[in-house]
Amino acid sequence: MWRRTSKAVVGVALFLAALGGSVALTSVSAAAVRVKISPAAASRVLGGESESQAAASSGIVPPQNPSESLAPNPNFTDDRSCAAKALDDSVTCNTDVVKAIDNGRSVLETMGALSLNLSAFDTMTVPEQIFVIANLERSDRGLTPIAGLTTQLDNVAQTGAANNTDPILSSSTLTGGATVRSWGSVWAGGTSNALGSDYYWMYDDGLDSANGSCTSSTPSSCWGHRDVLLGTFDSSCGQSAEQYMGAGDTASGSSYGPSLTGIVVGACGQIPSDVVFTWAQAEQVLGGGGGTTTTTTTTTTTTTTTTTTPGATVPGALRDVTATSSTTKGVVVSWEAPLSDGGAAITGYRVFRARSAGSEKLYTTVSCTSSTCTYTNKHARSQKMYFYTVAAVNTVGTGPESREVSAVAR
Repeated sequence: MWRRTSKAVVGVALFLAALGGSVALTSVSAAAVRVKISPAAASRVLGGESESQAAASSGIVPPQNPSESLAPNPNFTDDRSCAAKALDDSVTCNTDVVKAIDNGRSVLETMGALSLNLSAFDTMTVPEQIFVIANLERSDRGLTPIAGLTTQLDNVAQTGAANNTDPILSSSTLTGGATVRSWGSVWAGGTSNALGSDYYWMYDDGLDSANGSCTSSTPSSCWGHRDVLLGTFDSSCGQSAEQYMGAGDTASGSSYGPSLTGIVVGACGQIPSDVVFTWAQAEQVLGGGGGTTTTTTTTTTTTTTTTTTPGATVPGALRDVTATSSTTKGVVVSWEAPLSDGGAAITGYRVFRARSAGSEKLYTTVSCTSSTCTYTNKHARSQKMYFYTVAAVNTVGTGPESREVSAVAR
């Protein structure tokens, strides 16, 4: 972590896997991974588009970067719109930060304003918010959104946040078997919230900024955070290449206040089995405010024959649906299968979530064929009330939503 007079401070780490070679991360020390980003490394792994493609997009993308660093205007870290040294997700604070982001886009890149449903954004956890704003920055520049958050990478990011440092990935595979090809991570302290961190990572990351590794004698270390968030981490494996993310936060971990982190991983192979929040789910929560870009994951095609019993209908209503605060983190939702499966076997359940009663939207799908099922919503903000309904699914369709249940997240 770099100490500066500014309230905000940021850090970056980057790992470049040898193309076509094996990845052995367990023997790499944190000091070795916290390297300065050289121009060669940035163009090799982080060059999401060619120079001509970058010029044609609506903003600047790697390997290009803004010509100067821009302090936030309005200065949300100093104008008292955001709480000092505390996580502040209030409407007043977020509105002020969005104004600064819009100014940064206009001055540095001649881009349009950020399109973000702040009310929906506020219902998300901080890690979900970090993921969403990163993807909005990517999609607004014509880049493919990151596929989703995973539990494994969230845990890595949370460790970094707790230690006030860049997350360090020590595994060569993702949960489910995909091979890690390359990754980058970012950290920020004292930036008020996810949007504030995004500002410093994206628009104030050059000379005379909170990026302490960026100096006139080390220009290759400038804009490293932006390169991580907008980069394409290895696509050498072709259609099976995908990017996944983890994010973490502590409300008051660093000497500057909140500690927020993100890690972006490029991987080849199967979809991780612990994906907890996808870009498609995020767009549903945002109510369409996340733009029109969608992400497609390509997997090996298999043919499955599904037989629906003639005269079958959708499943009946669920029984004994409950929501309770988790003993560790989040909310636990439990239910019993409906008395009637409609004449076709139940294949799973759709879980709907909201922060206010009666406004639930599809949040996730749970694969469960038992008579009693449980879903733990770990991505629920601590001490906030959440409302849920659940519906059974069979080959005919989705049954009626259950009665609404609610609980305060741990």
